[in-house]
Amino acid sequence: MMRNCFVVFLFLLGFQWGSAQASDALAIEQTIVVFFEGFHTKDSVLLRSTLHETFDLGSVFKTPDGSKFQPMEGQEFIAAVIARADSPTWKEVLGEFEIKISGQLANAWVPYEFWLNDTFSHCGVNSIHLMETKQGWKILNITDSRLRNCD
Repeated sequence: MMRNCFVVFLFLLGFQWGSAQASDALAIEQTIVVFFEGFHTKDSVLLRSTLHETFDLGSVFKTPDGSKFQPMEGQEFIAAVIARADSPTWKEVLGEFEIKISGQLANAWVPYEFWLNDTFSHCGVNSIHLMETKQGWKILNITDSRLRNCD
């Protein structure tokens, strides 16, 4: 009898942990969706609501000399998004989210396609690091790959 109670306890504990992970994964995905909504609408308030104060980003791409990493400070990125012209429109189409969580740290691996107006520009993956704060999940860093062909 005691063994059965212990098994039920472990099952419920595992279920509760799994539910918490699923709840966090949804909150993380929502944070990223709101970030891209701010990105598309050039809304600095929406963008900043998703970002940790130390936010930065970068891109990895291939050059004739090999791979290159191009970093950008978070504030510089926000300024560029807000100041961009209305045409051509920028549209980042996100693929399926793969989210990993370890305590207060999370990583979302999100394939994407980037379009200028209706013309394909490039594709790749966004690797997004987030941290859980008192205000919810905040984006620490986004590093993307930039490819011409993602097949």
